[in-house]
Amino acid sequence: MNTKKILLLLTATLTLAQAAFASGVAGYPNDTFQADLTNKVSLQNGAKYFINYCAGCHSLQYQRYNRMFKDLEIDPEIGAKNLIFTGAKAVEQMHTGMSAAEGLKWFGQTPPDLSLTARAKSGAYIYNYLRGFYLDDTRPLGFNNSIFAGASMPNPLWELQGIQKPVYSEEKTCATVDGKETCETHSTLTGFDIVTPGILNKEDPAKNKEAYDQVVYDITNFLSYVSDPSALDRMRMGPWVLAFLAFLTMIFYLLKREYWRDIH
Repeated sequence: MNTKKILLLLTATLTLAQAAFASGVAGYPNDTFQADLTNKVSLQNGAKYFINYCAGCHSLQYQRYNRMFKDLEIDPEIGAKNLIFTGAKAVEQMHTGMSAAEGLKWFGQTPPDLSLTARAKSGAYIYNYLRGFYLDDTRPLGFNNSIFAGASMPNPLWELQGIQKPVYSEEKTCATVDGKETCETHSTLTGFDIVTPGILNKEDPAKNKEAYDQVVYDITNFLSYVSDPSALDRMRMGPWVLAFLAFLTMIFYLLKREYWRDIH
């Protein structure tokens, strides 16, 4: 009986762990994310939103502007005019205009470089993190995050998303110890209510949420590309490499038949 209980417990634990790894995060929201590096429109939009809303604080020190223009099929002149605001040249790395000292002074710590965040923490983490900001008067900047509690970063996309407040469900559990009953109430975040609508669709909050989710997807998709730019080259070269290997296999097979025909 004890063995069966242990096996059932292990099975339940592994099931929960598998669900957590599938989404990449614990908490709410915990949706899955699948990058699509072939969607150039999504990548271009992600670059646009990142540079306009995120690059003021966060750098991409392992990415160069000209490489981004080439991979994302952005005209270099248009890219230089609309995506470079720091005075940098297209051949330079994508550094932020804010110094480390300024970041430390304003936010309590230097905003991290995001070049490898999608690989280090997964795209699902970024996707859910950017949708998890909510009002919290106890925080210095007025926002908290359901994925990273106590984050010093304000919501950079509040104008697009709107301002939301958390919705909790409460569950009361009681236990009797030494004849005395003790009860505790646990609160679980189950969703958000919009307090101030976003500008993507002020008339319809549901459509605004859908549009905002697409914006966050595009940003996350772009950061997934930045974390591994060579993935586009591998995807482009992969079919040709496989075709070459198939052709080489056929040549080797014919060569083997020729050798064995002389032996027999």
